[in-house]
Amino acid sequence: MNPEVFSTVALAFETAGLVAFATSGALLAAERRMDIIGMIGLAVVTGTGGGMLRDVLIGATPVAALENWWMLIVACATGLLVFFLYRLIKRLHRAMLVFDAIGLGIFVVNGTLKAGLLELNPVAGATVGLLTGVGGGIMRDVIAGDIPVVFKRDTTLYLTPALLGAALTATLFELGWAQWWATLLITLLVMAVRFASEFWGWRAPSLRTQALSIIPQPESDEAASTPDTNDSGARKKRKR
Repeated sequence: MNPEVFSTVALAFETAGLVAFATSGALLAAERRMDIIGMIGLAVVTGTGGGMLRDVLIGATPVAALENWWMLIVACATGLLVFFLYRLIKRLHRAMLVFDAIGLGIFVVNGTLKAGLLELNPVAGATVGLLTGVGGGIMRDVIAGDIPVVFKRDTTLYLTPALLGAALTATLFELGWAQWWATLLITLLVMAVRFASEFWGWRAPSLRTQALSIIPQPESDEAASTPDTNDSGARKKRKR
């Protein structure tokens, strides 16, 4: 892909993905009853986290979100907009899923393309793209006090469409076929698989296990304060 064309496409993808992920972060913050500062903060972390992780991995420092101040402004503005329009946005069916899927598709493709432009091999490029797509969401969930959605047993397919999109993009880039329309189709494919897995309940195989109590529970105060009848009887016999 021509570097100038890549820059234009990447910028458009970066902005769209930033807004989508920032919106999902702000929506989760609202569900966790955070105030306006928390919503904006989670929007910034979710919107820029994947791109920061990508740039650190490929050595593109300072990271884009810090070098291009407009990204932080866009993420903050998105969080603020969600704060004021939350009652309207939450009426949309599964709004967070929609914006998260959009951000996933865009960031996976964009991260893989940027890694390929820096001449990383296809495997490394696909890995960078995968981590770009899921990095912001993992940071979002950890800060919100949740197990990252990508690691939950009952979560529908998330890593799978991300890996599929990253692998296809890296392959096309290696073959010199990574035209803008092809990357757009891959982005739509990632989103489609994500939506389909949610609609039909597709999940990765997992073990049906129960949580184990690793730390033993302390005795209750009532049990600790109540003397054992056997012990008291033994003490009486020794006194006799």
